[in-house]
Amino acid sequence: MTKEAFTKQQVKRGKKVLRLVSSINAFIYRVSNGRLWSKWAGKYPIMVLSTMGRKTKKIRHIPLIKVLYKNQPLLVASMGGAPIHPSWFFNVQNNPNIEVQIGSEKKNYQAIRASEEEKESLWPTICSFYSDYQVYQERTQRNIPVFICTPIENETPQS
Repeated sequence: MTKEAFTKQQVKRGKKVLRLVSSINAFIYRVSNGRLWSKWAGKYPIMVLSTMGRKTKKIRHIPLIKVLYKNQPLLVASMGGAPIHPSWFFNVQNNPNIEVQIGSEKKNYQAIRASEEEKESLWPTICSFYSDYQVYQERTQRNIPVFICTPIENETPQS
């Protein structure tokens, strides 16, 4: 069995900084319609997930690496291979009706967690967008969840 690369205490400390940087990134991306702060590490395109906080009921905006399958977003709850799920995972699990912004385009989706079989078949595609996802999975005992997004027609955007 793999030893965790990070302790839960290390992750909790890092989450505060990550949350601040992510909220600034999402804000700049959203107001610039994806023209600014549109890449992770200057190389990997991002998209912004908007989800309702399960406790606060406030809309949360989270930048994620843009991963598409059949032109629909996939959400990868990797959190860098940390031993805990990212906060947005619980929000999406609680309320799967989400919005994803790619560039200036915003669309509503229903996010359904992929089964193990679905994840296994999607994993090569996911890693083709960002190869470090495989490193992250190897770095943790946690099975990194993936959500498949299906468009919702005629729905008012959350933002």
